[in-house]
Amino acid sequence: MNYMLDLNWKPNEKFVLGATGYWFVGDAGLPDEFDMDVNNYGIYAGFKFTPAIELKGIYYFQKLGDNWAVAEDSPKAWKAVLDVKQEALKFTSLWLQYEQVDNSFMGLNPQNNMDWGVVPSISDNRPVGADSTSKYWMIGATQQWNDKWSTFLKYAHADYDEDWLDDAKNYTIGVNYQYTPAIAFQLTYDHIDYGDTNPDGYSNGDNHVVKFRTTVNF
Repeated sequence: MNYMLDLNWKPNEKFVLGATGYWFVGDAGLPDEFDMDVNNYGIYAGFKFTPAIELKGIYYFQKLGDNWAVAEDSPKAWKAVLDVKQEALKFTSLWLQYEQVDNSFMGLNPQNNMDWGVVPSISDNRPVGADSTSKYWMIGATQQWNDKWSTFLKYAHADYDEDWLDDAKNYTIGVNYQYTPAIAFQLTYDHIDYGDTNPDGYSNGDNHVVKFRTTVNF
């Protein structure tokens, strides 16, 4: 059974403060018998210096059931983002993100998640369950050239906090074309470098993804 609660307070147009919780509770079968619950709690806030510049972040803490094979049953995670719209810089938007995730933290969404198939992600080599903390940097930029064309760039870096795992790096470039108000096309190239000295069972070398997406809104 899954439960979720979100409470937020927005006293003005500049500031928001909130708390969230979502609980995955086993009520039958193995998740119930072996106490595989995952309870998540979060506190988040955001402040807009101007309508186009916002600093925001979230802090998570988690309580895991007794039979998860992890080093820490109360892992933590947090993320901070500086979001600068193109209106502020004129020629591009800018997204600066830093994130720390205990490697015992469950349920981390991989970058490049498209909800179908298997795609490479900079978080693929995260040593889930280890007594360490992964650190992620991401820099993204989008350029809206006119009503139809936009381009975007991204760089991401992962440090898994383990001597036996190489850092991973991700480079992304893409273009969007708004054919009509209801139809858009996107072409994206992703390059992920996992390093070359990771042990068996972990990704090594380079991986490449070329994605073409058509979006139709009804």
